[in-house]
Amino acid sequence: MIFCTFATVQRIKQNKDMTSRRLYRSKDQMVAGVCAGIAEYFGWDKGVVRLVYLILSVFSVAFPGILVYIVLWIVMPEDKTGNTIYL
Repeated sequence: MIFCTFATVQRIKQNKDMTSRRLYRSKDQMVAGVCAGIAEYFGWDKGVVRLVYLILSVFSVAFPGILVYIVLWIVMPEDKTGNTIYL
């Protein structure tokens, strides 16, 4: 019973953290900050995200990967809060 209550409280805290975060383009950018912004949002290594994107882009004959990147560049707002986390 106590474990269930503790687990429920932890889940509520995690949900609150998830709703307070926003997905932004990072200022730590190579091109537009899209991959770095995704990495910061999920807490992943930026180099790994960039490498995975590059590999997926090359294996998909580049065009879909470039198109998705451009769309995300347009849709994702730039981080103007100055809260960029450099990993």
